[in-house]
Amino acid sequence: MNANEIGLVAAVFALVGAGVGIVGAAATGWAEASLATAATGETARFGPVFVAQSYLAATATVLVGAVPLAGVVGVLVGSRARGVVSAASTCGLGTGLGALAYGLVAVTVIVVSQGDAAAQAHGIADALLPTLATAFVSGAVGASTGVLGTVMR
Repeated sequence: MNANEIGLVAAVFALVGAGVGIVGAAATGWAEASLATAATGETARFGPVFVAQSYLAATATVLVGAVPLAGVVGVLVGSRARGVVSAASTCGLGTGLGALAYGLVAVTVIVVSQGDAAAQAHGIADALLPTLATAFVSGAVGASTGVLGTVMR
């Protein structure tokens, strides 16, 4: 297990999470403006429901994105590991902790960006369990692909 590489992997995830969160906030802000802020008639009546669904969909999409990132980073970091156990532990911890940081940063950016029309949208606490599940799955994928990466040497 290499603590420096665990930190590097976690930092990569956190930075990508910030970028994805900003894009997610822009997309949900666009949806909010289109569906609620400038809406009239029936669209205005149902707008907040559509906005909440948009925030939920954006957040779910962001979280799903952590798993393929874990696979790619796992192979890359695992290919530099000295052995299978080192690859599995370094990549598993790095991608698991990194995906947790990724999810918390991205979800926080999306939630903080919510406007007045997003009253029915989720909060940070609502997304905690899916974020933890994402971190667990990403850690397993990262550990597995890290082991596969050792074959690439």
